[in-house]
Amino acid sequence: MSESFLLRTKVGLALLLVGLFLVNYAETQLEELVKTPDQYAQGFLNARAFQELEGEIVLNGQSRTPILSIIGFSFSYFALLPLLLLGNAAAAWRRPSIRPARIFTFSLIINYLLSLPFFLFFPVPERWAYPESGTILLSDLLSTRLIELIRPISGLDNCFPSVHVSFSILAILTGYWFKTRWRHCILLLGLTVVLSTFALGIHWIPDVVLGIAMGGLGFALAIFADRRLTDVQLPRVEPRRLSGFSPARNNRHLAFISYRREQGSEVARIVQSELARRGISCFLDVKDLKAEHFDNRLLNEIEQAPNFILVLAPNSLGRCNNDDDWLRREIAHALMHRKHIIPLLLNNFQFPPGHQLPEEIRGVERHNGVTYSHEYFEATFDKLQSFLKTER
Repeated sequence: MSESFLLRTKVGLALLLVGLFLVNYAETQLEELVKTPDQYAQGFLNARAFQELEGEIVLNGQSRTPILSIIGFSFSYFALLPLLLLGNAAAAWRRPSIRPARIFTFSLIINYLLSLPFFLFFPVPERWAYPESGTILLSDLLSTRLIELIRPISGLDNCFPSVHVSFSILAILTGYWFKTRWRHCILLLGLTVVLSTFALGIHWIPDVVLGIAMGGLGFALAIFADRRLTDVQLPRVEPRRLSGFSPARNNRHLAFISYRREQGSEVARIVQSELARRGISCFLDVKDLKAEHFDNRLLNEIEQAPNFILVLAPNSLGRCNNDDDWLRREIAHALMHRKHIIPLLLNNFQFPPGHQLPEEIRGVERHNGVTYSHEYFEATFDKLQSFLKTER
């Protein structure tokens, strides 16, 4: 199985996640088999140090916790986190770009690799399992089987740092980074999971603090790794240039890339990078536009470029009924100047009937488009390249 398949396809990334789960399971089982009494003793010493670091906090009155609170915290810890991760994965895999799925996968793998040395060489038992903490495991008041369900993948003394906390932070950061529709709900639910780790009597405060740090660091490293793949390790095929096309003269671009920021920014950047690799210069406002005269410069770039690549995802045209909508102004300007318009269609986008569009952009729906597919990446860009009008 090639590296390209694992890192550049959604099926490959899914296999990496399955592999991560299997490695975690195998590591947990092996660790339990080879652990020595000295390691257990060291874990109790570390727990004592954590208790002193916390200022000898004692969770008094746990047994009087209302049953509804126990149910809520138990659900958050044992069920909500897996649901958040599955929801994030589903949202990432539905995106037309592979980047959300890759960053999500990388962040989980990197987080596990960062935490593994602590699990192996710095054992800390869960708070309730350290007798001097005076803590009980609240979920046991519902059923002792709840904690047993996660034991195959979570050792009793593998609580530093808290993977529940770090994975919750990853879910929150992923939602906001890619502007997931339910990101504010993910924030609240993720914080609930973080709170449950302490309220149930499972994790120490240092577990939670380092878990937050690990989540942030793992996500940042995942973004860095993804950018390295996108910018440096583009698909290894011989670039093809348009016949009759020579590199841009006088800094003129062959195409202007227009997109809705909330839905098409990732693919727009991929389009610019891939066409640049093929020797085709495209204008993309995020990278090419300076602070000077934003409005006029954009319109001037549209006039100068013979091609207008229009990245369209579902609902991209939804705000075009607003007179001040910039995507509407860009499309209208391209039509007015008779530019060669090439719609790039994401995620089964379909044009609305022409009569539902503002008058100044009617007709854009009649232009032949290219359907974007990451699985057929080369074919997508071969077709897009063939649609471009060349300058002579």
